[in-house]
Amino acid sequence: MPVALSVLSWLQLNYLELSAVITGLLYVIFTIRENILLWLFGIVSSGLYVWIFFKSGIFAYSLLYIYYVIVGFYGWYNWSRKPAKQAGGLRVHKASGGYLWSCLAITLILIIPLYLLLKKFSSDMAMADALLTSGGIVATWMLTQKLIEQWLFWIAIDLLSMGVMIYKELYPSALLFLVYTLLAIKGFVEWKKEMKLQTTN
Repeated sequence: MPVALSVLSWLQLNYLELSAVITGLLYVIFTIRENILLWLFGIVSSGLYVWIFFKSGIFAYSLLYIYYVIVGFYGWYNWSRKPAKQAGGLRVHKASGGYLWSCLAITLILIIPLYLLLKKFSSDMAMADALLTSGGIVATWMLTQKLIEQWLFWIAIDLLSMGVMIYKELYPSALLFLVYTLLAIKGFVEWKKEMKLQTTN
């Protein structure tokens, strides 16, 4: 009985975080399947994390997740405007060399002001935080365009996030980012198969 009460108490205290994690996992699963519902779950998960991070005093992450909510609405609009099943619709594709270099350059450029801002607020991992934030901004934009390389960005981001969580001794979150990494690898493989199917049709 005490164990059951402890679990119930934990659920009551952490139901928002649990909801954010579940909807976040659904977001990744629907992304792999190229299902437009990914944007709905992404918006809900990000919206919950805005509140969670704000209450926890992690203001930079809170601002990042506000961006995720806004881009989520754009991604939903862009995917619904160009459904993949229609001729000329939005399909999985590779970024051109120039576009990919631009994404990498924007990621690096964003790191500088983010690092200085985080350093000002005495972040003990300002560089890692800045890299994760800038990478997340660019990777989410790439997803709205259905660029397969977005998965490579997420693999790197999730692996670094896992390292940060271990350093911070947030082991359940580290495990979650391990799951995200494995799902991102699966997503890359599945989207690559989809690209091959597109070329044969």
